[in-house]
Amino acid sequence: MLGRSTLIMVLVGFSVGCAAETGRRDTSSWLEARGADVMDTVGIRVGVGPGLGALVRVTEAMQLGFISRGAGGGELVGTSEHRARGVPVFMFGNIGRYGGAWFDEHHEIAFPGYSTREEDHTGIARKPIAGHVSPDGQKDGWKGSFGVSFHAILVGVEAEFRPFELVDFVAGLLGYDPSADDVPVSWETSAN
Repeated sequence: MLGRSTLIMVLVGFSVGCAAETGRRDTSSWLEARGADVMDTVGIRVGVGPGLGALVRVTEAMQLGFISRGAGGGELVGTSEHRARGVPVFMFGNIGRYGGAWFDEHHEIAFPGYSTREEDHTGIARKPIAGHVSPDGQKDGWKGSFGVSFHAILVGVEAEFRPFELVDFVAGLLGYDPSADDVPVSWETSAN
């Protein structure tokens, strides 16, 4: 009886390890990948600076509102080629699995099935101060998100939830990586 139980446990452990060829296998990296999956699921950002607007999104199919943050329409402060012509908003929080702080100038209009983020120039420009932040809104994963944004004169808040990333987190607990966003770790590397 004990021999059968041990054999079953070994086979189950082996099958989960084989199924996760693209996932992280060593414990510390596995925990790091699960933390990144949680950050992919929930995003919270706070902004301080001039702005106005509100936007509600229940995926790209059901969204409505506008947001305008940053004044002046010029280049963001701090670039070597340009002088500051506007006043950007100071933002901090996370966008997907990346967090940090950045200067933001953001102009977005959204209707069901349409957002200005889809245009060649998204109207979203970011200058990172700390952490890893995408320079515009094209890679934010906003199409499948549920969220709300508002900005009232000098303070703004955004919160979003991406339910499809929750599937990746739960699958990651079992050794799978359906989003293929875990950094691969070879057996040789993880054995050290």
